[in-house]
Amino acid sequence: MADLRVEKLGMINPFVIAASPATHGVNAILKSASARPGAVAMRNFRHPRGGGSLLLPSAKDAAAGKPAAQTHAPGGRLPGDWFSSLDEYEAGIAQARARMPAEVKLWVSLGAFWETVQFPDWEKDWTDQARVAERAGADAVELHFNTPGIAWARNRMFNLPGWITAATRLVKAAVRLPVMVKLPVEAVDPLQVMEAAVHAGADAIGPTARWCALHIDLDLKPGATFMGGYSGTQVLPIICQTIAHARLSGIQTPMFAGGGVYSWQDAAKLLMAGSECLQLGSIACSLGPRAVRRTIEGLNRWMDETGHSDMNSLCGKALESLRDPAKIAEKNECHERLAAARRQAQPDMAKCTACGKCADVCWFDALSVQDRKPVKTETCIGCGYCFDVCPTGALSVPGGGSLPVVGRGTKE
Repeated sequence: MADLRVEKLGMINPFVIAASPATHGVNAILKSASARPGAVAMRNFRHPRGGGSLLLPSAKDAAAGKPAAQTHAPGGRLPGDWFSSLDEYEAGIAQARARMPAEVKLWVSLGAFWETVQFPDWEKDWTDQARVAERAGADAVELHFNTPGIAWARNRMFNLPGWITAATRLVKAAVRLPVMVKLPVEAVDPLQVMEAAVHAGADAIGPTARWCALHIDLDLKPGATFMGGYSGTQVLPIICQTIAHARLSGIQTPMFAGGGVYSWQDAAKLLMAGSECLQLGSIACSLGPRAVRRTIEGLNRWMDETGHSDMNSLCGKALESLRDPAKIAEKNECHERLAAARRQAQPDMAKCTACGKCADVCWFDALSVQDRKPVKTETCIGCGYCFDVCPTGALSVPGGGSLPVVGRGTKE
């Protein structure tokens, strides 16, 4: 089996169950830890109990690895936190640490940006919480700057990078534990906030793709709802680009990025972008420990099949095609070969239904339908629009080598 250990952070695998309902209170911590992730991030003190989640179009689609979106949803809430005081919180951390599998790390999440408004003495609050976590046996503390709503608050907030720097230094000075800094990509320059955490001495940084959003349901009246914590499979390319940009810009601090991971395939992509670890939030809350176990096992199995012996052989693998001039030239050559293959390809008349969709999306007067037959001209540039809309696969090019297969047909 492949070695999933993340040596930089002393973890048995790269999966971190994010601070969420799946990590709120001792019982939730133990339930999530049963999946044997690398770490579990205990939800921050004072966070209200309850809430819910909404997976669109369905949890079934998310579990199958299909496109899906997730957001916080209306749900019952109980008054107060699981812990009524810091003493109870300390006892809860100690209990969770004692009953968890020894090999699973326990991170304790501190604070959120709204606390700086509600609690003027938040600096003392955060350092007190950090010291409690250290006394109780936590393996690390997490500073939770990634809270949906940064965009809404920006006009009344002080400088976010400055706050990140000050708070990180504050907690670093208060405890000897590693300090993991969870960061937003919403309404900020992601590279700037990552650099702020790095310069303050963060032991790891976690750029996380979540936004505030507006969900409009055409079947409900009223059908519009403001949403926090919006994420989904569609954000994976965004967070991968954020990670890659940071690595190519020289940031070397270990990462535990998050956003858009609903399957082992998603996890592999995020790791290949350059993050040593990854957060599981939506999948952990909405699909549970079994889905987490399947994701860990799926990544391990795929790494075995593809010859990736350990995490070092996988982490940042995708950056090679962005750094290596030979790889860049190879990619450009592949694109040129694909365009040439599209230009040369003629419609398969046995499959063509003369629907005209190909001509409808041709912007270069290179294709028309005459006598119920598509006709191509020399003005074709191989853009591929016609291949994308062909419902029967009458327009296609052969796969092989680094030439991707295209034109497999689309549905109405």
